Amino acid sequence: MHMIRCWTVRCLAIVSLVVSLPASAYLQFTYTSQPLPLASHSIEGYPQDISEMSLPPPAFSISFTAQELDFARTASSSYSASGLQFSLISPEAEYINYPLLLDPSSYGRITLGLDGKVESWDLMLQMTELITPETDLLFHRMHDHHVNVVSHSDHGDQTVLRFHPLTWHREWIQLAQLEFAFADPDNHGIWTVENIALPEPRLAGLLLSGLAVLFWSRRRAKALAALKKYV
Repeated sequence: MHMIRCWTVRCLAIVSLVVSLPASAYLQFTYTSQPLPLASHSIEGYPQDISEMSLPPPAFSISFTAQELDFARTASSSYSASGLQFSLISPEAEYINYPLLLDPSSYGRITLGLDGKVESWDLMLQMTELITPETDLLFHRMHDHHVNVVSHSDHGDQTVLRFHPLTWHREWIQLAQLEFAFADPDNHGIWTVENIALPEPRLAGLLLSGLAVLFWSRRRAKALAALKKYV
């Protein structure tokens, strides 16, 4: 019974120490756009008439995390995006609905005011079609899909879809490059900012390692004491 009580106290002490460890504060930013109407259509760079085109307006969501700055700040705080994630939230916009690979040149910057609300932002994502086990590599190479997404606090949102369609004429032939731009410079989307607290892994590891060494030392000391008792 005494042994059970001792180990219960030890476990509770470990849990209390780990829970009380300092935590890294992170902010989870999520931007959700409004549906973007078709603004322009071009073939090989030449503008085309869009008056009779009825493509469903796409809407998108961009999220990323950033380490929170000091709460005692006295001015606006700027954050750089880390781990940008893009998702299409318009199921009917199937012309963009394929697996996307984010280009390393993509970036995001955001500024928060003293009230914690978003004051300004600048997001730019470049994406290409992701190769998956189901990807037809011939189609992937010839379609050459590209999606560029820009969201700016001053200039609004824009999504550009650029690709080469194919046709079959005794062999696959790549046609002229098409580009559809969807934009709305007058309306902005919605920002949500969430606080995420994560325990410091280095401190937790150091603490657990120290406790393990302490327990091992006590156990070894007891074993030596018991050995001397019988010698």
